Amino acid sequence: MKLPEVALTPELQLPVQESTTILDMIHALKDTDAHIGLFLEEDRKDIKFLPYCNFYQQIIAYLAYFRSQGVTVGTRIVFPFETTEGVLISFFALIGLGAIPLSVKPYGMGVVKDSYLAFVNRIADLYDADLMLEAPSIKSLDFSLQRLPLPSTDFQPQASPNFAAITSSDIAFVQFSSGSTAFPKGIPVTHGKIMAQMQIIANYAQTRQGDEAASWLPLYHDMGLVGGFLTTLYRRLNLHLSTPMKFLINPIGWLRELSEKQIAITVIPDFAISYCLRRLENSETTEIADLNLENLRIVFNGSEPINIKRLSQFMEMFAPYGLRPTAIKPCYGMAEAVLMISCCQLEDIPRVLTLANGCQAISLGKPLSDFSVRLVSEDGTLCREGEIGEIEIKGGSLVDGYWENDYPFYNPDGFFPTGDLGVMSEDELFITGRINDRFKINGQSYFATDFEHSLESLSFVQPGKVAAIQADENIIILIETKQTSVLQQVSQYKQQASQIILNHIGVKVPIEQIFFIRPGLLVKTSSGKLQRRIIAEAYIRGEITPATSCQ
Repeated sequence: MKLPEVALTPELQLPVQESTTILDMIHALKDTDAHIGLFLEEDRKDIKFLPYCNFYQQIIAYLAYFRSQGVTVGTRIVFPFETTEGVLISFFALIGLGAIPLSVKPYGMGVVKDSYLAFVNRIADLYDADLMLEAPSIKSLDFSLQRLPLPSTDFQPQASPNFAAITSSDIAFVQFSSGSTAFPKGIPVTHGKIMAQMQIIANYAQTRQGDEAASWLPLYHDMGLVGGFLTTLYRRLNLHLSTPMKFLINPIGWLRELSEKQIAITVIPDFAISYCLRRLENSETTEIADLNLENLRIVFNGSEPINIKRLSQFMEMFAPYGLRPTAIKPCYGMAEAVLMISCCQLEDIPRVLTLANGCQAISLGKPLSDFSVRLVSEDGTLCREGEIGEIEIKGGSLVDGYWENDYPFYNPDGFFPTGDLGVMSEDELFITGRINDRFKINGQSYFATDFEHSLESLSFVQPGKVAAIQADENIIILIETKQTSVLQQVSQYKQQASQIILNHIGVKVPIEQIFFIRPGLLVKTSSGKLQRRIIAEAYIRGEITPATSCQ
């Protein structure tokens, strides 16, 4: 099923800006209408409206302050990227000085203090950081690194300082790889690469005058920073920006915001789909009775494997509320490409492909402009259509290598091996899993996510709280739980888990290989991805054992 294609007139469709650096984008904000800007909600506080036309003067003031603190071209600053006004303005001001923000997760709820300190100190040591921005979340923490305080609210610059002389080849900021298989690697994003990526997204989205955008994704993550925040500023659209905590506490409130603010474009990781469905299973439908999602044109869905069954349920549930069958756009990307590499066509409903092992994969669309994608088999030959192989990419906004790291980045012919496996069908890309998460069973390839998505359909398995690993050639299932009822009837629930896997993917996992464990043992990256290798090593060492209580 397809919606009628609407041709945009020049009056409706916004022109794409000609910018070569982030500084060009900052200067362009001066000319934005005063009613267009950022609706910022800092950690469930009152919403604050920040017109884009005022950003320039705020950035200038911060730039003067940071220069007075000794920040200059090339200063390396560990940057805990939280969703607060001062931190947002600091990001642009530091870039304007030619300093290099190293974007990291802020300290907050659910973050272990000692682990956070160790992570940040390691980043600082690896990349010879000079300073650490004293974002509100880290004020109480002890760091050996010299702090860079935010300016006081009454700071007045003595003169209007000049921006640094910056070119498209200069580094704008450093983001980090997901860290799902190793310690995160620094990825230097030049001005040219970030502008190229934003132009790719803008050309794809065909934004219109009056479009409203929304995001609650964290800004230290590429999808939140580039997809949710920077590209919206680049297009000068109203942006309703909040925090992940707001969504986690009240996902129905997020749906209501999409409706009430008539949001046209938003970005989500796939777990948000299951999370909303799970909340609605135990809620009154009156909570969503007056939803109107007719204006929602694009929901970029990425960052993690797509749970096809839950996505279908979500689309079916919200179709009566105006959600278009073409609205949710599964996409593929990575920090090494700055963000997005492929996405389903605007007017298309994503295709679902059944693989040789009986599992399904969803289309992530055709490669976007200037990207080349190929699939390579285990023996190094190019895959034919329908064959599973490693995804390699070239061109587009792909960066030139990891920062100050001799780790091999390109193949001799210039392609970057992603570590992801997939198939091509009718020129569309389908992801099947990560190389390191592939299990060979009776000659067929299965992936950890095949098992995990099957189990997440059970009422006692929460999204993101289950991991499939391999130990001594056995498939091991680890499920976090704090439900007393599950632990009191553990055999019954293990049987259900084993049966759902058999029903969905045709693999028999004995109940002796299924374990319920206490919460917090399934280690994740800062972007919420399971670190299955670390989990498997901990299991083999005997550090992950079955729970006997909910303590």
